[in-house]
Amino acid sequence: MIKETVRQFKRLTRRELFATLCENLPWKAPNGKLKIDACRLFLEQLEASGLIVLPPKKSPPKRNNHEVAPLPCIPREGPLKQYLPVTVDPVPVEEQHLWNATVAAYHPLGYRQPVGAHQRYWIQSRAEGKVEILGALLFAAAARKVAVREAWIGWTATERNRFRYRIVNNTRFLILPGVQIPHLASQALALAARRIRADWQKRYGYAPVLLETFVTPPHRGTCYRAANWQYIGETAGLGREPRKQKSRPVIKMMFVYPLVREWRSELCAPTPVAGEGDEFDA
Repeated sequence: MIKETVRQFKRLTRRELFATLCENLPWKAPNGKLKIDACRLFLEQLEASGLIVLPPKKSPPKRNNHEVAPLPCIPREGPLKQYLPVTVDPVPVEEQHLWNATVAAYHPLGYRQPVGAHQRYWIQSRAEGKVEILGALLFAAAARKVAVREAWIGWTATERNRFRYRIVNNTRFLILPGVQIPHLASQALALAARRIRADWQKRYGYAPVLLETFVTPPHRGTCYRAANWQYIGETAGLGREPRKQKSRPVIKMMFVYPLVREWRSELCAPTPVAGEGDEFDA
């Protein structure tokens, strides 16, 4: 169906084509919005494999402004109470390029544009009425398959496909270089956990019930433990790459944090009766 749609609608722009396919599959988020970004990524992979030929990409608009520089690293030390109140706030649209540049410059994993539902945050001090950025957080889509997670939840493959969207992954966590404030990291995680359900509901029309993250040794996830995240085991180290392409497995520690008391029943609900149907997931 995808190949035939691409062949018939050659005059559509890429975005129009992706929207058409999302409507026909149907491929939608729980709030009813079309999953354009996920569809784009999937079709570009099909094109790279030689299975389809997409319409040509439009040239990106020229920008007159210079590349955005990351936030400067200003040393900040002392007890946490000196910087209170600390807040975790969604990044405004006009500051997203600054957030991207800052994480790209200072986070060990750099920055990669998230696909699908996601939310950027600033970690900020508002002591004495002065707003000062101390770090950054990113929450995005949960990992597709993790054996240790599936075993801990008690998921079948069907339940994972139906409810994975109710889990959100903390994919980036950055305290700016030079910021040496004890307990700031765990405080930021606690603040994010308190507000993320409401933020996700407002932006995407549903609320997550579980947070997850991965920690690569020699890091031990100290701030996650201090914020009451639960260590559930290690990954197999395969990541998203096929087994044959992995030169060396990267085994990571996995932590989770339930956002509601009945999280397990939310993630393991009975299969719907015939006629309701599940939305396409890929």
